[in-house]
Amino acid sequence: MAAYTSTHNVCLVYDDVVCESNPTRLLKLYYQATFMKDLLSLKRFQFTFCLCNRDDYVIDWELTWFTLNFSLVYDASFRAHYASRHYTFKFKLFLDELPLLEKLKITRPDLYIDLLTCRLCHDRKEDLIHLILCTKCHTGIHQILQTYQNHLFSKLREAEKLADMDPTPMLRKLSSLSCWTISSSNWSSYALIQGCLPKAFIDLFVDLSIPRQSAMKVVAAIYNNFVQKLRTRIWNSRTYDKCKWKNVMNFTLKLKTTLRPSNLPATSYVPFSSLPPLTHLVTSRDSGTDWIKNSMI
Repeated sequence: MAAYTSTHNVCLVYDDVVCESNPTRLLKLYYQATFMKDLLSLKRFQFTFCLCNRDDYVIDWELTWFTLNFSLVYDASFRAHYASRHYTFKFKLFLDELPLLEKLKITRPDLYIDLLTCRLCHDRKEDLIHLILCTKCHTGIHQILQTYQNHLFSKLREAEKLADMDPTPMLRKLSSLSCWTISSSNWSSYALIQGCLPKAFIDLFVDLSIPRQSAMKVVAAIYNNFVQKLRTRIWNSRTYDKCKWKNVMNFTLKLKTTLRPSNLPATSYVPFSSLPPLTHLVTSRDSGTDWIKNSMI
């Protein structure tokens, strides 16, 4: 077969449609599509099907993968161990694998009993959707999203100056996207936060004659800046206060790494509400990293 294809032009056709002239590439794309189908069939990604009928939020998977793998050159403010924390958080956010209470109840039901609720509001079970909608986090997440939008506005203005065009129509189109409004019924905002980015972000830059690859770098930098702020301003504070509760409960490293520890009776649990008020941490040192710098076209 190899000898035949090396001396003859091969063109794979299905139903009068040319598939791919390179069989190796065709098989690679086929398996990538199969893996993608398996990924989207997971329950955690079922929300993507709720976006099928939304014209203003079509997920651009090429942009999404590019953004997940996007890296910043290490400098004095962004060293390797900072990068590791950032990427770990980013991928866990995308895969809905952050160690929230509802996840921990599944993996360690002997340590995290079902009656435990959100450490911040004490009112709802804590999963990723609740973390986004929690009344105690709502203002902070809204501010971070507003910064996200403002960075996109700024980069669009830069691109429109290069193209010598009026920025108003593009800015109006961007601000009208449904993803900027957080609500329990708005899956586009959930997709944006989780990292499934919309095609509209790239189209706005491409319409201004910006090369797609350059536009992807800009959008990826802005999203990574958003992830960094989400981690340092929302997640770190939440994690620190939950750690205080773990210390009260004496959840030692040995206990957490033991395969089958003895069950803890419910009466031994100290409710979140009995702990001191939440403590606001000093912002992490790596929060000063400028993801936006040098990201322009």
